[in-house]
Amino acid sequence: MRTPQWIAAGVTLLLIAITYWGCPVRPPELDEDFNRGPSAATGIQSLIRQAHTKLTPAQQATLATLEDRLASQEEDSARVDLLQQLAGEWYKAGQPAISGAYAAQIAEIENTESAWGITGTTFSLCLREEGIDDKTRQFCADQAEQAYQAAISLNPSEPEYRINLAVTYTDNPPPDNPMKGILMLRELEQDYPDEPQVYVTLAQLAIKTNQLDRAAERLLQADALQPGNPDVVCPLAKVYENLGRAGEADIYARKCSELLQ
Repeated sequence: MRTPQWIAAGVTLLLIAITYWGCPVRPPELDEDFNRGPSAATGIQSLIRQAHTKLTPAQQATLATLEDRLASQEEDSARVDLLQQLAGEWYKAGQPAISGAYAAQIAEIENTESAWGITGTTFSLCLREEGIDDKTRQFCADQAEQAYQAAISLNPSEPEYRINLAVTYTDNPPPDNPMKGILMLRELEQDYPDEPQVYVTLAQLAIKTNQLDRAAERLLQADALQPGNPDVVCPLAKVYENLGRAGEADIYARKCSELLQ
């Protein structure tokens, strides 16, 4: 091979190497999701792109304006205000997963148990949406778990975040430990025997599995600890009705009506 041919071959190999190792192999939109790590089963930008097709022109214009203002704002307090508006607009648009992502940005700035608790609750609402796809469900479950864990780390003695984390596991059971949520709630019952919300949550799970006698027992425990709570009294009336215990159902139905007036 003559010298010019060797030079040409060398240049070709060099160009191939630069193309292969110097240029991204995945398209940018895949990198965007890939770099988020295992906790994000689907990237938030992918959710936003999908959701935009369901927005009205007015909603699109409002969100675009808020995003433009956010991009040019460096002051934390002003960014929090804009992020709250974006979270609210996405929630009103029926997109709790995206709303939760903006709530998480607020929590990262404020780093308070309240902010992380709100973030977790928003993602929990996503888990209860009907018809969401598996990737979105996993995204919301992962983000809810992280948010509640952050709230727990800031206030380990508050049972609310632990209860909500357990419910997250019951709403989306981990494949390797499907009883994790139930076991957590049973531990919470031992750790917080005077916390009515533990019994309310256990009653809700019992109702889901049609264990109505067990649900009534749990609700009565909650009622003894916190009398006059409509979240206890009203479900108890319905449980007794479904059990065919008309007298007790009538008593709690009247109490429910009085509390809701």
